[in-house]
Amino acid sequence: MEFQTISIREFNTYRKRPDTWVIDLRSKEEFEEVHVEGARNIPYEKLEVYKKYLPRDKMYILYCDRGASSLMAAKVLSREGYRTATVVGGIQSVLQNI
Repeated sequence: MEFQTISIREFNTYRKRPDTWVIDLRSKEEFEEVHVEGARNIPYEKLEVYKKYLPRDKMYILYCDRGASSLMAAKVLSREGYRTATVVGGIQSVLQNI
């Protein structure tokens, strides 16, 4: 299974869909400081532990600080059958365009 890289415009469309979860892969502290409305926090380091709780029927939009961790996480999850996309530029890009 492949994953997608998506633009901010696509992100804003996806995140409004009921079958989509937005996952913030940054630390709990970074998440608490600022995050996208409706996002769920699963720090990248804990993804392996928490992925078993992720429903397989959802689309996961992943973001981190600048996009590198979310890209790696999207690759891993997509290989395991999850539908994933990563936001180009991470939260830095999102915050500049929301």
